[in-house]
Amino acid sequence: MPPDASPSTPAYARMRDVLRAEILDGGWQPGEHRTLSALAGRYRVSISPVREALLGLEGEGLVEMRQHRGAVVPILDAAMLEGLYDLRGALQSLLARRTAERAAPEVLAILTEADAGYRDAARRGDAEAAIRHNDTFHEAIELGAGNAQASAVYRARSAFVNTARLRLGFGPNRMEEAAEQHGAILHAIAARDAEGAAAAAFAHAMAAKRDLIARLNDEKAREGNDT
Repeated sequence: MPPDASPSTPAYARMRDVLRAEILDGGWQPGEHRTLSALAGRYRVSISPVREALLGLEGEGLVEMRQHRGAVVPILDAAMLEGLYDLRGALQSLLARRTAERAAPEVLAILTEADAGYRDAARRGDAEAAIRHNDTFHEAIELGAGNAQASAVYRARSAFVNTARLRLGFGPNRMEEAAEQHGAILHAIAARDAEGAAAAAFAHAMAAKRDLIARLNDEKAREGNDT
């Protein structure tokens, strides 16, 4: 049982959390196929909660279901990152616009602290800390926007992106660039400049997309040179 699960947590939810953690920790490798029966046997549960768990993870983009054959973790490629970041860019733009329209003081306080934390992580080259502060920054924008539906879609795709970023790292000066982009978003929100905040948020997502795809291509090139 996951550490934060309680006995009252539904079996499928516990199973979903266990499998999500396994995928994000690299225990279930991209391209690896697992059947419902194999997963049920491994975790000593019935097939029903396994199926429900996998359907939830499919909604997060972490697995792809195979009819009557279980699921596979998708292989990370440029096309997947392109699609994920196009979606993130559209959602981040929408959420930033709504947050700027409200510019709630408590949200601005969280954004300011997260912005400072990210800048410090960037100076130290601490990728894990940068990702944590980045999440806090964007979660504050979600909070300020008050759009539960958009936030749900955004969060459902965040885990895969963060895992890819931890694995591939940041390109030269990307963390410093992202820190400046956070500052631009924060400045626009504080000024109640809704269109400026939306444009800055979209530009931030597209820059992240270009950097991560470049990192992926570099990795593939290195792998090709090793063969």
